[in-house]
Amino acid sequence: MTLDGRVTLVTGGAIRVGRAIVQALAAEGATMAVHHHGSVDEARSLVAELRSKGLRAEAFRADLTDDAQLGSLVADVERTLGPIQVLVNSAARFTRKPFLDTEAATLDSEWRLNARAPFLLTRAAARGMVERREGVVVNVLDIGGGLVPWRNYSAYCMTKAAMNMLTQVLALELAPHVRVNGVAPGTVLPPESLGPEEREQLRARIAGPGFITGQVIAVDGGRVRGSP
Repeated sequence: MTLDGRVTLVTGGAIRVGRAIVQALAAEGATMAVHHHGSVDEARSLVAELRSKGLRAEAFRADLTDDAQLGSLVADVERTLGPIQVLVNSAARFTRKPFLDTEAATLDSEWRLNARAPFLLTRAAARGMVERREGVVVNVLDIGGGLVPWRNYSAYCMTKAAMNMLTQVLALELAPHVRVNGVAPGTVLPPESLGPEEREQLRARIAGPGFITGQVIAVDGGRVRGSP
């Protein structure tokens, strides 16, 4: 699948990692649906930036923890831009709290955004993908979700681990026409305390294929998951 004109929805697309994903996909020619919740100004500036380059982009506001707003997001995007062909689930909440101090409210809020929302949003978007016999879903995971335990992030790690398994289940259930994959980045945004020289050293160390090691990536059309 090429991205030329493909309608692509990125959740949390106005800031941080989501913004970088939007910019990268737009550069490949995708038609961008930039989802945001509170980052109104950032979403508008990003859309303006993309349009100035002759690219097609629109901003869509929705609280993904609100079922009514989540349910209307897909309809809003498709009414404005056309059928969603690529969905990137990037929006997430990242709360630092020792396990013994983590309240139920913190767990619930992270679960609703990090795991429940991608489940429901993918279900809504995938119905059309299955009917059209074409689609791609990419879940932004984390090495702290099923790969490496992180101290003081128990709620976050648990929800990302759930999303990891959801990725595998959906790859099986939505095959062969809808592909579902996850990306688990390591270092993405450096700490504010790092100086310019340290930032450059970090960037040089993690950039390019030299940062990938010890991984087995099955390029088999889903066969290892039992897909047709």
